[in-house]
Amino acid sequence: MENLFSVKGKKILICGNDAKYLHEIAKGLDKAMALVYVCGPHYISGLNGFEFFELQFDTEENLLSSLNLIKNRIGNIDCFIWADTQKPQPGWDHEFEVIDETLKRHMLGLVLCVKHIGGFMAEKKNGSIIVIADYSALVGLDVNNYQDNDELFNTDFSLEYGFIQGGYINYTRQAAGYLGQFNVRCNVVACAPLKDTYPSEFEQNFIKHSHIKKMAEKEDILSAVIYLSSDASKYVTGTVIPVDGGYTAK
Repeated sequence: MENLFSVKGKKILICGNDAKYLHEIAKGLDKAMALVYVCGPHYISGLNGFEFFELQFDTEENLLSSLNLIKNRIGNIDCFIWADTQKPQPGWDHEFEVIDETLKRHMLGLVLCVKHIGGFMAEKKNGSIIVIADYSALVGLDVNNYQDNDELFNTDFSLEYGFIQGGYINYTRQAAGYLGQFNVRCNVVACAPLKDTYPSEFEQNFIKHSHIKKMAEKEDILSAVIYLSSDASKYVTGTVIPVDGGYTAK
């Protein structure tokens, strides 16, 4: 039974530009003896020791070329993690070009990665795709958590953010339906904010409306990711695991 939850030796590729969750996931999987690689549009500081591959989403041809280079370098990918929860530009006053670029980076990037990496996994009839989302993918953000903090309000209520996060969930379900025939599973981890990453007033409001009276710890997120990366979840697909202390259970 213990080996079911092991990720030892699994080749895991993590894509994103969000240091908050990506850092903890990469370091935690590394400690669990997975072979961890990182990719994204630009290098993420603080991840020294991890092999990094540049991955641009400007054209499908460029992205596929980069993915083929990654595959040739590391071999078969056992697990792909999309960890891109970085907030877009704050507020709602966005020009068309900003909206277009934001959606291409966050949504088109995911679709193309799943299309091609899912194809790699389908060839070997095995694989796990994990999408890291924000808890706001499941519930509208509560304006009462942002009292007297206009800057944080504008950041979290960014024009495109709810659309992107909510889209992650249904797209992952669709991908699970298609890729399941190839024994490739797709799931979402919807994360609460990590402890000490938000102002104390926000954290107090968040905890007040959660069933478990604390903020998320890095181990909480990592545990869900390890489960979905491991063989323990080999019959689990199309699901959303909320790691939020019950905040969205109501």
